[in-house]
Amino acid sequence: MTAPAQASLFASSSPVCNIADVAELLDRDHYLGAARRGWAWCSDEGVMVFANPNSRRLPQSSWLELIRWCLRGEKNDGSRQWAAFARWARLNLPDITTVVSYSDPSVGHTGALYRACNWKWAPTWHRLRPPPTGNGDWGSGQQATKDRWVFPLRSDSLRASLLVIQDESIMRRHPWLAYDDKRGVDFKRWQDAS
Repeated sequence: MTAPAQASLFASSSPVCNIADVAELLDRDHYLGAARRGWAWCSDEGVMVFANPNSRRLPQSSWLELIRWCLRGEKNDGSRQWAAFARWARLNLPDITTVVSYSDPSVGHTGALYRACNWKWAPTWHRLRPPPTGNGDWGSGQQATKDRWVFPLRSDSLRASLLVIQDESIMRRHPWLAYDDKRGVDFKRWQDAS
């Protein structure tokens, strides 16, 4: 999905802006720098950048991926900004059912912000059993395994099946790791078991 289709969403009163408008801020304040795709949602609390999901296994027309989240750093900025975006998205993006994002524990991102905003942990098999070759090299060196988080905006009959862990051995040993649309997967239990 490119930026929301309605031109009126880019009106001065709209929180939607072009990623070029936030590139300098992201280069300065986000560890990954500016985004090269998607569209931005701007507010007093910070900037979020959304794009089609990177994973080819996830729906491209009904899911969005949050690819940057850069906050100004004041208490509760993230939960305030996310609540405002979720309300806005439910009204303005009727075809979007799910937002997915990834946190990087290798740079200290614990998922606390996602948990505070009621996202659900939906691990990939890579997170539960890192492959022997690591997570691959996408041209910038070995990638660390990420945590996947999802936020349901509305019902989606395919969501649970799309988030199922494709590793029978893990699921036999830990059946509680099965994704459930009401609760996600118990992140704290996984941390305690790891």
